[in-house]
Amino acid sequence: MNKILFFISLLLFGVQLKSQKMYLHCGQLIDVVRSEVKKEKTLVVQGNKILSVLDGYIQPTDQSRVVNLKNHTVMPGWIDMHVHIESVIEKGSYINRFTLNDADVAYLAETYGENTLMAGFTTVRDLGGTGVNNSYKNAINRGLATGPRIFTSVGQVASTGGHGDFTSGARKGLLDPPGPESGVADGIDGCKKAVRQMIKNGADVIKVTATGGVTSLTRDGSKPQFDLEELKAIVNTAKDYGLKVAAHAHGDEGIRRAIEAGVTTIEH
Repeated sequence: MNKILFFISLLLFGVQLKSQKMYLHCGQLIDVVRSEVKKEKTLVVQGNKILSVLDGYIQPTDQSRVVNLKNHTVMPGWIDMHVHIESVIEKGSYINRFTLNDADVAYLAETYGENTLMAGFTTVRDLGGTGVNNSYKNAINRGLATGPRIFTSVGQVASTGGHGDFTSGARKGLLDPPGPESGVADGIDGCKKAVRQMIKNGADVIKVTATGGVTSLTRDGSKPQFDLEELKAIVNTAKDYGLKVAAHAHGDEGIRRAIEAGVTTIEH
């Protein structure tokens, strides 16, 4: 079986070599628009752009690089609509929020981002983090770091004690009480403030935790954690700024409220 490569990932060469043009000789090319597998094609790429798709194995007339993929199948990169680029869930990871500095998180984020890209995911939607994810996104866009194209919520809008209130479970006095500035909000005004703060921090999309979850110390993993009017305030405020809302939601009632409020996607 031919090894499947992802031609957008190969554009890493283009990032590293900046403006050098490359000719990719593809044994098989998957055309996802027409749902066809085409044979013996040449992809001409430069930087992070595909300039043309040509029949046969075309040789460049200049000093462009040739990449031999004649024994491989080449396809567009994948899109993952829900990742957390700063971290992975594993044994002992819960304690990381108390021990890692932003610089530590940044190094981990680039490691996870490179792994994601080389696995074939060239665009991701990062739904929640510390804000390092936005800095990483900006570094990628400026050509200073390697990783997929990132659209991020920066953090998330959560209720007090809900899924996304990361002070839950900590002893009293250890952490400052969270508020809308950190994404923890109650009431219509608080929810509006939290959305606007996320946008100020660089959000491309807004994430709200409409119900509890299984990876936090919330009281219940499936019960709703915002009322309908709060959710509407979140959605309408995001809409005013041209942003969509993704709702983390497990239980039926929380999903129903999120849909009625007008969120774009239900996560999980």
